[in-house]
Amino acid sequence: MNARRDGLVQDGEILEYLKHDPKKASAETNSLLCVLQAGDEIVLLHSDTFEGARAAELLEQYWQQQGVPCRRVRIPGLAYEAQGFVDYGLKNFVRTLAGEIRKAARAQKEVIINATGGFKAEIAYATALGLVFKVPVCYIHEKFGEIVTLPPSPFGWDSSLFVWYADFFDWLTEGEGVRPKAEVAPRAALLPEDAQVLLEDFELDGQVYVGLSPLGDAYLEAFRGELEQAQSVPIYLAPKALETWQKLEPTAQERYRKLLQRLRLPNRAANSELKSGGGDALGFPKGKTDERVFYAEKDGGLYVFALTRHGPVYDRLCREGFYWRDYNEKDFTPWEG
Repeated sequence: MNARRDGLVQDGEILEYLKHDPKKASAETNSLLCVLQAGDEIVLLHSDTFEGARAAELLEQYWQQQGVPCRRVRIPGLAYEAQGFVDYGLKNFVRTLAGEIRKAARAQKEVIINATGGFKAEIAYATALGLVFKVPVCYIHEKFGEIVTLPPSPFGWDSSLFVWYADFFDWLTEGEGVRPKAEVAPRAALLPEDAQVLLEDFELDGQVYVGLSPLGDAYLEAFRGELEQAQSVPIYLAPKALETWQKLEPTAQERYRKLLQRLRLPNRAANSELKSGGGDALGFPKGKTDERVFYAEKDGGLYVFALTRHGPVYDRLCREGFYWRDYNEKDFTPWEG
């Protein structure tokens, strides 16, 4: 599909070739024919090059002529210029692919990533996104000439870094998503090594900036997708917790809002602990933040007994514990957030 628009090979000829032998004509059509099912939709992510755009345009036409819904998305910066490819292209690829996965999840559609074709780095990051988003990744193996599918990873990934250090990652990624290294260095020094490896230096107009690496972007996008999906988990506040919530200043209320949203994440048990007082409630999160909550899970809902802060009151609540016997479930109020 590398023919130029020089009159030697016309678009119509290429389309006829695709129709005649789609498996031989294109690795993308070959692999898609192996996995495509009735009712599926195809999204073609293509490079920021003439060849990539033309190939995607022709493939889009071919699939639409076959009655398959298909659209294409150009990835800015995903081109042959090495530094731009790394600094912008891969990051845009990761964010775009993650965005398409999240969009499909909101529409309750299943996703398969077809990593056939493209730059090798694209395939690597597409595979990484498949693992963290838990969706299968497929490609045509050049030796065997048949489809190879990597199933969703049976292992969960730990999003706790983005829970513990939410303020840092929110600060780093707001606006343009990068900050001067002089501003980032003192904050980054407080992060554990697992978080620091997600950062990357790059130079722009003679100044060094820091942002997330493409892998860091992949993890952050997966975390945001997980957070988005988790918002359907209901949260209920006990009378004292509701009273505390209503009395909070706007800035403090925003901090607790983020904390309660993160409480909904499926890894909350790993980030919770039973305090010394025992009882039926867990403390969340364990360490790294001033804001804390005590909660219990019941019938698919999260029941919050107290909103508190690290300090004397928190220590007292840890010693006393919380017990269902002291509460009436009807007294809990749904939290809208």
